[in-house]
Amino acid sequence: MNPTLIERSKTFGFIDLWFNWTVRYADELSRNGQRYGFRAGVFFPNGARVGDHHQDWPPFFDSMAVQGVPYTSIHALFCYQKYNSCRIYLDTNGANFMYP
Repeated sequence: MNPTLIERSKTFGFIDLWFNWTVRYADELSRNGQRYGFRAGVFFPNGARVGDHHQDWPPFFDSMAVQGVPYTSIHALFCYQKYNSCRIYLDTNGANFMYP
């Protein structure tokens, strides 16, 4: 992974945008009366459940943790890498939100 992106992920601005993106995504799910949740790199329409995670989450988490990346930044980086909507939102500083 790009070292510049890893350093960017540790900033308040990056984490704040990631958090805002997750809230907006969850709002879109709830508009249809769906429950939602986020856990270990994946969203669940019916809520995040213990033991459920994105298949790429364990190796990604381990590789980032070994490099000393903080837990919240790991989530933000994973979102950035896996969800195009998240990447666009973060790259435009929150100006362009697209529901995935």
